[in-house]
Amino acid sequence: MDAAWERGARAAGAVFVVLAVVGFVAGGEAPKTSDAAADVAQYFDSNRGQVIAGSVLFAFGLVFLMWFAAAVANHLRESGEGRAAATVLAAGAVFVAVQLVLSTLYATLAFSIAGSAQETTKLLFEFDLALDVVGGLPAGLFILAASVGLKRVGSIPAWLAWAGVAVAAIELLRVTVWARGGFWSPSGGYMILAIVCGLLWILVTSIVLARREPADAPLPQAIAG
Repeated sequence: MDAAWERGARAAGAVFVVLAVVGFVAGGEAPKTSDAAADVAQYFDSNRGQVIAGSVLFAFGLVFLMWFAAAVANHLRESGEGRAAATVLAAGAVFVAVQLVLSTLYATLAFSIAGSAQETTKLLFEFDLALDVVGGLPAGLFILAASVGLKRVGSIPAWLAWAGVAVAAIELLRVTVWARGGFWSPSGGYMILAIVCGLLWILVTSIVLARREPADAPLPQAIAG
């Protein structure tokens, strides 16, 4: 395997983070679950170009995330961690699929729905948020499997592995975020915290793996207590 190509695949996680952040910024301040239907529709109708641009950028970023997940899975499989590799690839694929649906729906709300149906816009917006809440399950599983597997083969330091375990727990707890408003709502502070933590872990892990010589033989070791 070409070392430069492998290093680029490992760095794809950092590219995903950059595109995701730019996409979030481009979309502007999104409405909340507690906002009225008219306000939600107004956001999508008035920010049509921004929302579509942000959704497209994020969708492009997901391509790089899948590439990163495949690189991690390949590295784990070649290092003898077949189960972790399969889990990383499967969880990554499910998460990317869910996020592609979310991005498509978000862009469609701005493209056509918001200008003609306020109540429908509100309903689909909340459905979009609900899918993102459930998306914490594959996200958490992906980060957990990658953290444990990469630590077992000696590809990331212990502190990053344990940070990944903590971030995975935060992601998995997203499924409990169902308050109608406030910090524990689908559009509240906990979701923002989970997204930021997940992006930071992917960014750091991608950089650590990209800086590691792909041709080096990993040294198996378990997470120390």
